[in-house]
Amino acid sequence: MLTERQNMILKYIVDDYTDNGVPIGSKRLASQLPMNVSSATIRNEMAVLSGQNLIQKVHTSSGRVPSNEGYRYYIDNLVAPVLVDNEEKSLIHNALGGTFQQIDDIVKQSADILSSLTDYTAMTLSPEQTNTETLRHFQLIKLSDHQVMAIIVMNDGQVESQPFITNDHIDEDKLVQATNLVNDKLSGKSIPEVLNELKTTIPEEIRDYLTSSENFVSAFEYVINKSLKDHFFVSGRMNLLDTMDDKKDIKNMKPLYSMFGDNSNMAQILDNDAKPISVMIGSELRNDLLKNYSIISGTYDVGVHGMGRIAVIGPTRMAYPKVLGLVDAFKDELQKRINGYYNNYDK
Repeated sequence: MLTERQNMILKYIVDDYTDNGVPIGSKRLASQLPMNVSSATIRNEMAVLSGQNLIQKVHTSSGRVPSNEGYRYYIDNLVAPVLVDNEEKSLIHNALGGTFQQIDDIVKQSADILSSLTDYTAMTLSPEQTNTETLRHFQLIKLSDHQVMAIIVMNDGQVESQPFITNDHIDEDKLVQATNLVNDKLSGKSIPEVLNELKTTIPEEIRDYLTSSENFVSAFEYVINKSLKDHFFVSGRMNLLDTMDDKKDIKNMKPLYSMFGDNSNMAQILDNDAKPISVMIGSELRNDLLKNYSIISGTYDVGVHGMGRIAVIGPTRMAYPKVLGLVDAFKDELQKRINGYYNNYDK
């Protein structure tokens, strides 16, 4: 562990680098510290911090900047989240207080709000689906003489759809009969039960109404599986460009930008830690494109409906105290909003 003075010096180095983005030397540190310490003493203490890999020298300056290890020590031992003020609380509450038709609408809007509040890139992940999810309603709608839209509504209000082609001319009366058959047999059943029926009894029974039963089953399975997938939203991707420490590193912008379009990739990064609040720094993210970034994430819990995640990604020198406070307050408000949605929907 560090001494009290070493802790203070490290904290000032991190805070100054966050604010200014330039290395700091012993002389400037001596003028900022709330104690009378000589530059020579500070240099000695900085040598100790360097020896423990908490700060490092950059080739363009004689000053020092925090290392990833230094940021980790700072997060674990020195930082305190800044509580959001009443104005920010009201902004979050009002922004999430609109009318939403589906959970994904709330979660997507959350990414936009969080990015706007922090000026960083924000990511949100809808609550994971569980085996308690059931099929509420199924509908077939004629789109053209040979095309039908299959629509499902889950018990939480989630809606998914997929068109499919039929070989024969579509009879709307038979579509109604097929819809009624599926609802009679599958409405109220869990997703595993629905998928099992689609593999066993449904193909044969639906053939009385739709000769292209294989296309129907494929479309139905697609929308069911789609409802199970992680619903992941990203907002403020261009903020990545603004926060790049090294503008020469712009060559990484395209693959980094593309990576945020890969739901499975980003969801996997967020799923590494399900603590209420967590911080992952640089190499801890195990992705070379993210070596100069940190992710602050929070988990919100909506009971039987699962757990979701929100996250902010910014440079390793991001304003940790402020963002930690915002993420903590935001996840709590989002949790209340989603619980309220489910309570109203389940009535």
